Amino acid sequence: MTLQLGLSKQSTLSIGIAGTKLSIQILSKTFSSSCTSIYHAKNSMTSENTRQKRFRMLYMLEAWLEGPMFLLSILWLYLFIMELAQGLSTFQSRLVTLIWLLFVLEFAIKLVLSADKLNYAKKNWLTILALFIPAFRAFRLLRAIRVLRLSRVATTATFVRGLTSSKRFWDELKDAQGKRPDAEMHVGVLLAYSPAVTPEGMQPFLKQLILDVQPEMSLATQIPWSFHLVEPIALTTDKTREPSDFLDAATMRMAEGPYDIVVVITDVTLISRKDKIEAGLASPITYTTVISTQRLTTTPRGKPVRTLEAEAVRVNAATLLLHLLGHISGLPHTAVGKRGVMAPFSFRERRTSHSRFNDQERLLLKEKVKQLPERELHGGTSLENLIFHMIMATKHLNAVFSPLLRNWAILLPLSLPRLATAAVAPSLLLIFTAEIWDVGLNMENRTAAFFAAASILGASFYLIKIQSLFLPRKEKNVLTEHQAIANVVIFLSILLACIGLFLMIGGLMMIIELYVFPEGLISTWPTLDKPMVGLSDKLRLAAFISTVGVTTGALAGGLEKKTVIQHLALFLDKP
Repeated sequence: MTLQLGLSKQSTLSIGIAGTKLSIQILSKTFSSSCTSIYHAKNSMTSENTRQKRFRMLYMLEAWLEGPMFLLSILWLYLFIMELAQGLSTFQSRLVTLIWLLFVLEFAIKLVLSADKLNYAKKNWLTILALFIPAFRAFRLLRAIRVLRLSRVATTATFVRGLTSSKRFWDELKDAQGKRPDAEMHVGVLLAYSPAVTPEGMQPFLKQLILDVQPEMSLATQIPWSFHLVEPIALTTDKTREPSDFLDAATMRMAEGPYDIVVVITDVTLISRKDKIEAGLASPITYTTVISTQRLTTTPRGKPVRTLEAEAVRVNAATLLLHLLGHISGLPHTAVGKRGVMAPFSFRERRTSHSRFNDQERLLLKEKVKQLPERELHGGTSLENLIFHMIMATKHLNAVFSPLLRNWAILLPLSLPRLATAAVAPSLLLIFTAEIWDVGLNMENRTAAFFAAASILGASFYLIKIQSLFLPRKEKNVLTEHQAIANVVIFLSILLACIGLFLMIGGLMMIIELYVFPEGLISTWPTLDKPMVGLSDKLRLAAFISTVGVTTGALAGGLEKKTVIQHLALFLDKP
């Protein structure tokens, strides 16, 4: 029994040890398996996060590059047609190669960012083929095969997408317009007061003005009009102002509100672009009006000054505001002698109630009200902003070209001495430098024209950017319809100013070449291969020097911002 008991204990001990070892092995394998699973899970999560990050980067890159690459494809198509028609110059051929390299770089970056490179390459096999064919053309290996000329029409994924996804492109154009807002108008009333007055003292006048105007606008247009008092701004002095001086504050309130129209009320003297004192002025381009209470309270010599509480001031102010809002709504002046809000405004001492829109004016307002309120773009990308500007300008061509006809922007350089001096001074030095003759006279006409166009466009964009001329001045998520129109007017005005500067310098250079230089002077320069220098050669030389002058003028001279804004004629010259 004892022996058997000992054997039983020993067996039990052996079994216990074996079981413990087995448990340890099982636990070890389980722990190892768990660690491995955790490691693989972490790697899988990391890999998934990396894949998602790459996908987002790829998506954002495609969205950002789609517009620029599509435009490059259009340029390539133009160069292709040019080559078929008359051949390409050396510069244009290099431009073709540069565009192709950009296409290759675009595809390479997208391939690197793609999570599944093989699958991405399979899906874009047509793009790869289109990229390699121009490569052979660039190295002149397949020049004999004329059919390869067609390869430049489909040289990038962007252009192929542009041809196959026109519906999406037009949908984006439609979305960029924004949804048509509800038929109601929101007007922000901004007080800009000088040190001579206080905002509290102006509040009763502002509230009464709103009470007088709001019912008449709602009744005449058949849509609700709401007026809101916004945070006032304090002016540092009481000096005379132009309506454009309040444009920054008004457009910022319009973007922050957002308001469809901003009415600025100020107590300082207001003058028009023609230096004439006015009681109020409107800008149908920016949907902004400015009213001066100083003009309304001024009386002839020998009579007591009117106060804002006077009945004549109140009713005349309401009539003036209705008149200006009528201009913004699209109403023209009525004939002198006719009754109605849109008759030419003048202060009438005996006026006992504000004017009201007549039947004809109300009919016009009901027609114009279809364009009110205006569309807005919220948080748009650069491409969406560009599309939005183009659409709004196309829809309101009259609003774009009216100020351009009034402001004579092509003569703006004459009012900007710093810009003109910085452009003319180096040009006068270059015209007497013989080396410039070598470049200008041996340059091809197409190259000179392209250089001039690029310089004028570059100078325009630089001046607008450096002076922050686009509205609103600060970056905002909201871009209103008429701010976009105003921006188009600003760009076209600056572009015309640069063209005017180009023509002015070019004309001056031609005068020097024709009437100052001795006859045959340029043609005797030793490095020239031209036995005769004709009029076209002199024009090309003048254009080349003028191009350099425009560039230096933009870089060194800049603009006098206040003069530019005043010259743009965004506001009407009279009430």
